[in-house]
Amino acid sequence: MIMLVCGLVLLVTCAAFFAYEYITYREFTKRELATLGQVTATNLTSSLAFDTKEDATHLLEALKAQKNIVAACVYDKNGKLFASYPANIRKEDVPATLQNTGYFFSGNYLQGYKPVIQGNEHLGTLYLKSSLAGVYSRFILYGALALVFVVLSFLFAFFLSRRLQGTIVNPILQLADKAKIVSEQKDYSVRAEKKTDDELGVLTDAFNHMLTQIQLQNAEINALNANLEEKIALRTTELQEANATLTEQNHFIETIIDSSVDLIAVFDTNLHFVVLNKIADEIFQHPRQDLIGRHVLDVFPGLKDSAFVANLQKSMAGEFIHDETYKSQVSSRYFENFFVPLSDKNEVVNRVLVIGHDITTIQLANEKLKQLNTELENSNRDLEQFAYVASHDLQEPLRKIKTFSELSEKNVLHPEILKRYLGKISSSATRMTDLIKAVLNYSRLGREDAEQTDVDLNVIIQHIITDLELSIAEKKAVIQLENLPVVKAIPLQMSQLFLNLFTNSLKFTKGQPVIAVKAGPARKDDLPDVMLQNKTEYIKINFSDNGIGFDQQYSDKAFSIFQRLHATAEYGGTGIGLALCKKIVENHNGFITVKSKPGEGTTFFIYLPYHHKLQPATAVTPDMQAASGKPADVH
Repeated sequence: MIMLVCGLVLLVTCAAFFAYEYITYREFTKRELATLGQVTATNLTSSLAFDTKEDATHLLEALKAQKNIVAACVYDKNGKLFASYPANIRKEDVPATLQNTGYFFSGNYLQGYKPVIQGNEHLGTLYLKSSLAGVYSRFILYGALALVFVVLSFLFAFFLSRRLQGTIVNPILQLADKAKIVSEQKDYSVRAEKKTDDELGVLTDAFNHMLTQIQLQNAEINALNANLEEKIALRTTELQEANATLTEQNHFIETIIDSSVDLIAVFDTNLHFVVLNKIADEIFQHPRQDLIGRHVLDVFPGLKDSAFVANLQKSMAGEFIHDETYKSQVSSRYFENFFVPLSDKNEVVNRVLVIGHDITTIQLANEKLKQLNTELENSNRDLEQFAYVASHDLQEPLRKIKTFSELSEKNVLHPEILKRYLGKISSSATRMTDLIKAVLNYSRLGREDAEQTDVDLNVIIQHIITDLELSIAEKKAVIQLENLPVVKAIPLQMSQLFLNLFTNSLKFTKGQPVIAVKAGPARKDDLPDVMLQNKTEYIKINFSDNGIGFDQQYSDKAFSIFQRLHATAEYGGTGIGLALCKKIVENHNGFITVKSKPGEGTTFFIYLPYHHKLQPATAVTPDMQAASGKPADVH
């Protein structure tokens, strides 16, 4: 350590000395050359003034007394070389052009330019070039002296350290060895040997006294440890028994919670899952271990702004909440939820217990019951209408048959009258047959169990146009079609739906029929609330004609069974066609409305569920259009 300190001090001192000498000697050399240049320039004024080169040369040769001067020359006022030193100097050793006045270092030389001035007249310029070899020689000498001094200092430090090592270092090393033995072997009976009465002797006494105290304390600690080990063993046994009891109780509680058929969950104030029972794995479709400690919205982001999260937050405020019917957005099940605030010992709510009783079966049964009640009401209403028909529409043909049968018996001898009465009897019987067939067709829709498939409505329309080809040609009807979609439906019922609509449009018209069919996405404003709740997309089909129409106030009656808004001989029918259309659309979870005005035609709006993933529809071609005498409109 002593040698390192001495060496560093010497190096720093020498470095500072060298730096100082280097800087000061350079400045001294520069000032010395400047003084020499000033004297020489003053002596050269007469030589330049009288243009005596010999005098100038002699003055420059006087510089040989300065051993460091390696070159000197004089330029006249035009910058031409006037005289130089030494005589054999080469042109490349002197500057070809003059530079700014002053002195500067360049490599191993100090150079300078001094103007020669007499009065205010510039006569020329003196150039001096001095070698720095003397400076470097001096520094080499200084370096040699410094090296000798450093070596001698290191030798002195070495002998001094050797002397001090026996007095200071060895006793310290002895203490270190004893401390190592105590640390590794835990033997506090060892003692260090005291050799002097100085500070190291005091340190040795203190070290030995410390070991004595540690040895006494260690004996006391061992005695206490023996007693403490007995207490720890006893306490450990008690804790093990308590833990076993607690574990058994926790296991029993978990068994009870996991055995519950209801969902049980506990949330903390940050809405993180704390506890979940076994049924949560089935309901949430996530292992409950993955949910514990996570925020409910991190796991189920779809619950944001939901009633479930709102009830959790209310319950965190201390409110008990009973949600009788909640449809889960996670599992699509129905639950009766109870939100119970849980408080700590300070009566501050820090948890919320959620108990969810699965009422999906009950809810679906209630919905099924509502549906059955609705169907029953519709059936009762249809039954009432049927009763009315049975008492009126069906009795009327029977009454006519009976009446004309009695008249026929009385006119057996009058063939023409008898023939007319028999014709009326046949007409009434035909009317009664049509009514019975219509009732049977309507009743079959309620028992339709056919499977729904992908139905291309363009193909359905094409087949209907083909079937009604004669009627279309007879009335010179114009059919305007746009591309229709593919829907999930029962093909036979879709054919019946559009066949009834086409038949009505061809029947209830006084001029050339124009029938237009187009489709587009249904707007939310057009759909009733019950259809908005199931989040299903719907397609809207517009079926319009230019027929005789009817008053809009009778639009609700248009779809009632056996309702005929134009019950005249000119427009016959059973009054069941539009009722069939309504029932077909409702069988496909859709609905149908109508807009009409007398003399301006009728438009039916059909709304059916639509799925974008279904196969694309067949494009409408001119062959699928129909018109009389001219090509059909194609859009």
